[in-house]
Amino acid sequence: MVRLILPVAATLLVLIAVRWSQPDALRTDGFWPLAAVAVVTALGAALTLGLSRVAFSRAAPWIRGFLSTAVAFVLLASFTDEPGPAAVIGGILAALAVLFSLLRGGGRALRAEPFPPDVLGVARLAARFVVPAAWYLAAVQVVPGVQSANRWPGALLGGLVAGGTLVVGTTLAWTRPWHACVTPVRVDGRVRAAYGGIGHLVGIGDPGAGEHLRTMGSGGVLADLSGLLPDSLPAAFRRQLDRLTPGLVRAACAVETPRGVLLASAGYGDAVHLWDPETGQPVHALAGHRGPVNALCPVPVGDTVLLASGGDDCRIRIWEPETGRQVRVVGRQARWVVVRALCTVPVDGRILLAAGYADGTVRLWDPADGRLVRHLGAQRGGVNAVCAVTVDGVTRLASAAGDGTVVLWDPDSGERLDSFDDEAPRYALCTVELDGEVLLAAAGDGIGVTLWDPASGTRRGSLGTGGSLLDMLAGSTGWIRSMCQVGDGDDSFLMLAGYDRAVEQIRLRPALRSLAAPEGAS
Repeated sequence: MVRLILPVAATLLVLIAVRWSQPDALRTDGFWPLAAVAVVTALGAALTLGLSRVAFSRAAPWIRGFLSTAVAFVLLASFTDEPGPAAVIGGILAALAVLFSLLRGGGRALRAEPFPPDVLGVARLAARFVVPAAWYLAAVQVVPGVQSANRWPGALLGGLVAGGTLVVGTTLAWTRPWHACVTPVRVDGRVRAAYGGIGHLVGIGDPGAGEHLRTMGSGGVLADLSGLLPDSLPAAFRRQLDRLTPGLVRAACAVETPRGVLLASAGYGDAVHLWDPETGQPVHALAGHRGPVNALCPVPVGDTVLLASGGDDCRIRIWEPETGRQVRVVGRQARWVVVRALCTVPVDGRILLAAGYADGTVRLWDPADGRLVRHLGAQRGGVNAVCAVTVDGVTRLASAAGDGTVVLWDPDSGERLDSFDDEAPRYALCTVELDGEVLLAAAGDGIGVTLWDPASGTRRGSLGTGGSLLDMLAGSTGWIRSMCQVGDGDDSFLMLAGYDRAVEQIRLRPALRSLAAPEGAS
């Protein structure tokens, strides 16, 4: 409801300003006809943009981009007495989008589909300009007591919507983490680290050697442009251009299939992408979500392993990774709550899907039939991460939330067993297993990673706390968004992804040896 009320209020304020500053451009018989124009314009534009997103959601992204661009510029041509200039401008922008998509910055990246962010970016900005303007022209024709002698108030509304989208998108680009996810994946018979971040890019690295091995995904138009710039430009300037690249990979996981291990990645591009980590080649692009995807998880169902994805459209979708077919949609009962985290947990001899939600709850779903099995209590600030942890041979469920709390649950009964509080928001959660000891690691905003013994309910200490706040802001361990353990024994690492430009790694054996004795019960 707020998403509808705010555009109406903003549109009304703009129309009042136009009516006050240019009485001849917009004539009204009073306040209520002006309010009716604002309602028709804002609601019509919002519904049109939403329905077009739904209508094109099943199409390949490049087809969706071209169709949206074509429709937008046809409408744009209707605003002018001479459609020729609008058609020329539209053709030039579309050609530039295709050209920049084809230009590869040194051949450093592969694409999951043709032209994903660039044509879509042009289409979305054009649509956000044209659609409100078109609805304004329609409103002044159908609402009694209103006359508009000029088209420019509609163009002003469209420009404000498109400009606001551009400003918000740029702001988000500067405030997003460099890396938002990290996960283990087996490549060439060895466990590697896969990580995703800004620019629809997914990388694979060798923690033992500290080397980046392969890049998959799309750097987008700005990364391509930075590849065409002179080599003498400072590296820091290139990194800032890359940071403005559309898209962010927010989730990644490895999934077993009959053809071998595949790597799934997803984020702000709506689609879930499947890659062959051995070659870096794209396998499938799974379309169905109608918003950013925040979480991915492999789900064993019978003799097969399926893939679960959840995000801002408040749905959990179950996919068959071998074919790319959507099997079912889970979570219709929680249709108004954003899904932030997913993991599997065994309960009564079956594998359930645990989902963390923005309302602070954790729900357990049966992935085989989509049935809600259990609803766990709430945490404040929204659940950002969930993971299963074995305590004395029994599997428990841990959840981390924006209020800084990490809670340990009994998934069989739904009982809250224990918790600890770090005060700062927690975004990352994983288990650390070494030499028979199982610890729970939690991180987020702030310095360091908290290690907690779920069996005794005591803190074991913190890792990565040697720096100051200034060091953290400059790039040391802090503001973490994802983490996982990669490897075992002496080659066991805790991988940390967040606001640092590199994925941090901590060798676990010496780090755990350096920890002090347990600090006492939380």
